[in-house]
Amino acid sequence: MRRFRGHWEDWRRRRERSDYFHERPGRSHSGSGSRTREDVVTRPLPEQAASGSQMAMSVDFKTYVDQACRAAEEFVNIYYETMDKRRRALTRLYLDKATLIWNGNVVTGLEALNNFFEMLPSSEFQVNMLDCQPVHEQATQAQTTVLVVTSGTVKFDGNKQHFFNQTFLLTAQSTPNNTVWKIASDCFRFQDWASS
Repeated sequence: MRRFRGHWEDWRRRRERSDYFHERPGRSHSGSGSRTREDVVTRPLPEQAASGSQMAMSVDFKTYVDQACRAAEEFVNIYYETMDKRRRALTRLYLDKATLIWNGNVVTGLEALNNFFEMLPSSEFQVNMLDCQPVHEQATQAQTTVLVVTSGTVKFDGNKQHFFNQTFLLTAQSTPNNTVWKIASDCFRFQDWASS
């Protein structure tokens, strides 16, 4: 199923040839057991520049933004494929105390999220737009965080197609060898216009 239009297809082809988002042989992330295809794993995040020069900080920030955007693109592909095809594994992408707001209804914690996702009918998502940016560390108490916004269309159980908008806050769980991204907050909203 095609997720993105235009240049996104080119990006996906390049990504499939690259090992950028996948662990190298002999490495595994520590934490909740072995890595699965639902994990969003990247190389370790760059350290802040030792020198306080404006040029060094600018280069580091650009590297940081580039890596955050690549992680967000990988995340979006994994999230919607898991939502459509392996929904039981979807909660692996969330932090233990993550919050989902689905059309104004609040769901918090992995058990509640799992129950919520199980009751949703089968889905077919198509993402037409993706935007992302790192969140300044002063706003997140020095926790590496990325804001990801998507929009597109979804059909639930073969019913009428709906437009949607979804916003994620992803947080980095870092080890010396890699970074695993988890959802801290998720807000989903249908964008259909009310009929008059």
